[in-house]
Amino acid sequence: MLALLLWLSTATAIAAPPPLHVLIDPGHGGKDNGTTRSATRESEITLAVSLRLYELLRRDRSFKVTLTRSEDRHLNLAQRARLAREAKPDVFLSIHVNSNPDARAKGAEFYFQNQLPPDEESMFLAHRENDMGDSEKETRTYAFVAKNKYPAEVSSIVSDLLDSDRILRSSELSRALKTNWRSRQNKSNTIRQAPFFVLSQLHTPSALVELGFLTNNEDFAQLTQNSVHAKMAEDLYRGLLQYRESITNTGHALR
Repeated sequence: MLALLLWLSTATAIAAPPPLHVLIDPGHGGKDNGTTRSATRESEITLAVSLRLYELLRRDRSFKVTLTRSEDRHLNLAQRARLAREAKPDVFLSIHVNSNPDARAKGAEFYFQNQLPPDEESMFLAHRENDMGDSEKETRTYAFVAKNKYPAEVSSIVSDLLDSDRILRSSELSRALKTNWRSRQNKSNTIRQAPFFVLSQLHTPSALVELGFLTNNEDFAQLTQNSVHAKMAEDLYRGLLQYRESITNTGHALR
């Protein structure tokens, strides 16, 4: 009987998937307040929600979790990308708060990296370089890595395959997050694609969440409440649970 119990324990340990490593990136911080309204700063909201999400994931053995920042400090875009590459997470989640000149714009938005045609990508690249300020201007896309790892004739093929898989899984992540979003549930909540620098620099499924619009009165009232921060963290946690379950069921490796 003891031998059987030991065998069952070993079999269960072997069968159990490894914890999903989530890297949470609270947007802005330090000298970079992000969008503001009155005395409310985006950097404060993103950190508050991120810390709550961190605690939820930390208590769940099916996850491993780290943060790019756990306090009000400044990280430029290149530093965030480098931290993400060094941490080697299974999932990267960047948390932000939105704004819009049109005060009617409201709701959460869930972004993942898109594939742009050359002319648009060139425009984006120029815009990004101009906006990076003191950031280190280093790109680490799949094309960059493949070029330095494989012969020239296969590097572009490898890059395209890896990038397509990453984008597909990023879209699945965004969909899981939106599906489980109960906070301020309305038709305005959307999934979008956009060329965010940090997302484009990672070789892992990634998403950027805009929790709501500080420029909208209804969203603003919600975004400034601690109880709502807790609900938002719970929603993101449930979305990550669904994503983890989906990739486990389809046989995707977490490492």
